[in-house]
Amino acid sequence: MVIFNNAGTKLSSVLKARSGSEYYPTKIFLGIIFFGLLCRIYISFFTALPNVHTDSLDYFMQADVLLKGGYTNFFPNGYPIIVAITKTCSGNSFIVVLLWLNILMSVLIIYFTYDIARKVSGQENIALIAAFIVAFFPSQINYVRWLMTEVPTTFFLLGAYYFYYNKKNWWAGIFLGIATLVRTEILPILFLLLLLDTFHLKKVDFGLLTGSLLPLLLLGSYCYLKTGDFSLAGHGRFNILASVTASGSHVDWHYSEKHPEYNTNAKAVNLYITTFKNAPLQFIKNRLANLWELWGFYASSSTGGRMVTTRIAIGLGNFFLIAFGLPAWWRNRKNYDVVILILPFVVITIVHFVYFAMQRYTYPVEPFMVILSAFSLYPLFKKAGIKI
Repeated sequence: MVIFNNAGTKLSSVLKARSGSEYYPTKIFLGIIFFGLLCRIYISFFTALPNVHTDSLDYFMQADVLLKGGYTNFFPNGYPIIVAITKTCSGNSFIVVLLWLNILMSVLIIYFTYDIARKVSGQENIALIAAFIVAFFPSQINYVRWLMTEVPTTFFLLGAYYFYYNKKNWWAGIFLGIATLVRTEILPILFLLLLLDTFHLKKVDFGLLTGSLLPLLLLGSYCYLKTGDFSLAGHGRFNILASVTASGSHVDWHYSEKHPEYNTNAKAVNLYITTFKNAPLQFIKNRLANLWELWGFYASSSTGGRMVTTRIAIGLGNFFLIAFGLPAWWRNRKNYDVVILILPFVVITIVHFVYFAMQRYTYPVEPFMVILSAFSLYPLFKKAGIKI
């Protein structure tokens, strides 16, 4: 509650009534929040689209094990902990409550985007552009209905940046740590931000450091007590083996079952390296297919599950983020506050380029690229005579 009250207090200060021209941006921001909220409620409760993915069922099972005092060291347990808490508080209504939690987190993502863009740019107009895009970006709306890790990961990761820019570094660290527990590929972002912050300030920020490490140590220690391994997730071998033949949208999720002889992480890594040595050109081709799956301008059919219009929409979204976001970062690369915004893009892209890729893995990166894209759009709006 303290976390949400903190953001809520900040939000209320933004929404205070102002007179004259100062009140106009506030009305725009209120409109963005309101219609963004309506879109998220509609897609979650008033469409025939599903809410539960196959991965969701695994998270639910891991949550049930936690509630019984056990521990399943496979998927990261950050989201199962959220599910377990929700089940404890709401019983059989936990699905509906989780959807409302997704909606709340997604609306706060809009606010975080607005506040970060305003802090970094010093421009209210850039902040409003960024908030508007995130509020109505198709994928940002679509994944709210899914009970998976996309929305919580984005909420905690973007929230970490929100607190960081607001000089609340202990909270920034806590949010970074929780984001890592929900999705472990966030870990390099955590380390890079700690490293860059140390170089930037020329000293170690112990608030950021301790806040980041606390959630990791707590969950890792609990895992050790239950399993004998200090671990944040136990699906490393599975992921490496799935990556051996992964090529874009093609991933053999049963590869580990077909080859039980690769029963340790070391054996899986050795197979991955051997595959590269034996067929380097095919290996590189597969990795490029992964890159296209993440950021391609015409999305794959996802084994026939996507319509052409969906593939075009995803591709246009990717093109927009890259064409407007990366140049903005380059133009402002001497500004530390802008430089660190690119970390999620770099880390997530490299991780899934090397392993395997699904288009939804870019979801946590989108708000960061939208903020950078708003830097590029604002001058264009001014030249076109568009006023906000």
